[in-house]
Amino acid sequence: MKKITLLLLGSFLAFGAMAQPTFVSTTPSNKNVVLEEYTGVNCGYCPDGHRIANEIAAANPGRVSIINIHQGPFAPNNPNFKTIWGDALAAQTGLSGYPAGTINRRVFSGAVTDLYRSNWPQAAGIVMGEPSFVNVASKAYIDTITRIITVDVEIYYTGDATTNINMLNVALLQDSIFGPQASMTSNPTQVVNGQYLHMHMLRHLFSNQYGDPLVGNGAVINSGTFFSKRYVYELPQHINNIPLILKDLHVVAFIAKNTQEIYTGASAEMNWGEYTNEVNNKIFAVLQASSNVSDCSGTTDAILTFKLKNEGNEPINNVVVKYQEINTNDFLSVTYTTPINAGAIADILLPDLTVPYNNSVKGYFAYISELNSASSDLNANSAELYGGAFYGYLKTPQPSKDAKGDVTLYLKTDKYGSETKWNISDVNGNIIKQGGPYQDGAYRFDTVTFNFTEKGCYIFTITDDWGDGLLGNNPGGNYKLVGRDGVIIGQSNGAFGSKEQRPINITSLIGLEDIDGIITSMNIYPNPVKDIATLDINLAQSSNATIQVMDLMGRNVIELGTKSLRAGQTTMEINTSNLSNGMYFVKVCTDNGVVTKKITINK
Repeated sequence: MKKITLLLLGSFLAFGAMAQPTFVSTTPSNKNVVLEEYTGVNCGYCPDGHRIANEIAAANPGRVSIINIHQGPFAPNNPNFKTIWGDALAAQTGLSGYPAGTINRRVFSGAVTDLYRSNWPQAAGIVMGEPSFVNVASKAYIDTITRIITVDVEIYYTGDATTNINMLNVALLQDSIFGPQASMTSNPTQVVNGQYLHMHMLRHLFSNQYGDPLVGNGAVINSGTFFSKRYVYELPQHINNIPLILKDLHVVAFIAKNTQEIYTGASAEMNWGEYTNEVNNKIFAVLQASSNVSDCSGTTDAILTFKLKNEGNEPINNVVVKYQEINTNDFLSVTYTTPINAGAIADILLPDLTVPYNNSVKGYFAYISELNSASSDLNANSAELYGGAFYGYLKTPQPSKDAKGDVTLYLKTDKYGSETKWNISDVNGNIIKQGGPYQDGAYRFDTVTFNFTEKGCYIFTITDDWGDGLLGNNPGGNYKLVGRDGVIIGQSNGAFGSKEQRPINITSLIGLEDIDGIITSMNIYPNPVKDIATLDINLAQSSNATIQVMDLMGRNVIELGTKSLRAGQTTMEINTSNLSNGMYFVKVCTDNGVVTKKITINK
């Protein structure tokens, strides 16, 4: 059976073609430490954290992997040492200050994984004293001519895991990056000619945000299970305008139970030279996952595209791809029979998968089960697969929200506005309004109202060309969609990656000042108001009513609570003396009607 070696573009995953371990140890051993330190060049105490981490590693050769993650309020944009993964990683630590650090992302006391730097040595000692049921080892080859890095990872279970899925994480780090650093004298060994030598800096994740799944064949991953993975990545010249110097790169691989607890890890054996022939590629392939929201019914289609490029000399005449949603039992398959000539690219669509509106992350798994009529002789969870196994992830849409009348977008871009575009369309794809790209160099603010002339479902779509949402600087941008009645239809902190969509269900075309339900009239005076506004409400029948004052961003600034109102007119006063000048909404919600009126504060 002819073997086909795989090249994976970007951060996708392939099972290797080895049936037995070749360099990972099969002997039970204790756990190793993965110390993730959250840091920044403007952090005065961070160099002391670097010093402590280095001392732990020096005292335990080969047992400690340090990953420095530049993130947070002390990490500026010039120089920009940040990554698109840092904020999400930091968010799960519960950190309350910098430097923050986690030892194997474990909770040692309290409820969070964040540890004060003086506690790192003790926590590291605890981890290294515990037996591990899994070993991991890796070898990295950097081709100095093509700048292609190939990372081979082997994982061997010397005991039973506690679950049937673990996560493999593979990180690219860089040493010896010169740059500024506050209070660098507290770690003098990394000060050279007045500049700070940044070490162990996270530059890229070959795996996904929280790793790629290792899937067992039973209820748990059993003792004796072996996995072999290969990652291939073309190293750019720069990341965030910081040169990627080949000789200063190294790789860390670690195994985690989930997005949190890490079992063990190890640094890779690094090799530099001309390795193009050794990692010769015949197929480039990736699995791309996305979704297009098409209505407000509750689900939408997942769009999975298996992109395959034939880098061999012979045509590929047929390919069978099997695929599934991760954690489901049934595989689907698609057969592609259009010849893929040498150098050609095929986009193989994988149909019949749906995505719920639940604002979560779904994973998908695909592999080539047949190539040129030759079948794989092992199943999808085995190590030997034609073309490898691939994983793609997408964020599912948020549930649709009802809105009355117009909806206003309040957008703040990051400092790379040229990457940001948005539009709102009907379910047939007809664009009602669109915006962007914006200018680079500074935050850009845009306020746009979408005027709907018909009821029904509409789709708001925002995209970022770079793929990091509105997080291109610290702090980044954000957006909010607010209905004419002040209801927040959707909002985002900007962490949406390449694209985010929100369905909006327009249920009524009632204008802002129109009367609805049992409210027969509503009046506010004086308007504009200085300190005290009088509110008259007339009801056709008795009802409970909730009364609020909101600003233009939909935030409650005055809450009068729920009151029991009788039929007829009720008069009450609203104290607006603490509000700043500007426009606000007074919103009255009864059991079967809502009325919102504008009010202007002018002192």
